[in-house]
Amino acid sequence: MVTVADLKLEIKEYNYQTLVNGDDAVAERCIQNAALAIKAALRSCGVEPDWTDDIDRAALIKLSLYELYSYAENEAIAADKKKDAFDLLRGKYGNCVGKGISLPPNVSIGGRELGDPVVHVEPGSDNWKGYK
Repeated sequence: MVTVADLKLEIKEYNYQTLVNGDDAVAERCIQNAALAIKAALRSCGVEPDWTDDIDRAALIKLSLYELYSYAENEAIAADKKKDAFDLLRGKYGNCVGKGISLPPNVSIGGRELGDPVVHVEPGSDNWKGYK
């Protein structure tokens, strides 16, 4: 399993302290939340994560960092970390990962960019069927 020390290796110390406000328990909760999210995402594949595996561990670290930034209301800064975590999991387990899990905009699942428009809207006109 990932530890607080693992997260500290991934970001600058002053960033870490700012995000957790000096309380390592915040980081521990973020790791637990990320682990739970990964377990839920892998349930659709019928597997459990193997925290000793490098890929699962890397995904947990990235998703834990996302949770940490999200806790500090800086979610947009770390949206790429959530995407990277799910990309790692899909690379290992396939497209079954995360079925039904909400992802940030512009995350690709099965080659389709989520967040892309589904419809096209034309701008209005000042002359509709002869009426002004």
